[in-house]
Amino acid sequence: MRQFASVMILVALFLLLVGSKFKASDGDKLAAVSRLTVAKLRNALPHGVNVSAPVDALRKELPTRADEAVRARLAADKRFVGVEFTVTAEGNVVTLRGVVPNANVKRLAVGVARNTVGVDEVVDELAAPVE
Repeated sequence: MRQFASVMILVALFLLLVGSKFKASDGDKLAAVSRLTVAKLRNALPHGVNVSAPVDALRKELPTRADEAVRARLAADKRFVGVEFTVTAEGNVVTLRGVVPNANVKRLAVGVARNTVGVDEVVDELAAPVE
């Protein structure tokens, strides 16, 4: 709770300085307040706590290849529950394979793949029943 209060104080001070149209000489004051706030935050945390550890863990879990990113997005999307996709990639060209229940799901899956960061082209090899 103390960390949150310290951050809120820093934000309030920043907004106060910005709202008051501070001068260049006020930058030294802002730097001093920032240093003091950081020191208080460090003192408020238990000894040996690495604040950046959760962020580093998240970074390690993020997909880095195009096929991994598409696979993760398709798996996380509730519209594709029960549909199994095979996702492969050669560079930034992703190929989707599998059987989907209808043409709408096929269109949505291809759209998700196309809108994934790192994907330049999508090869659609999804099979859907003829309606």
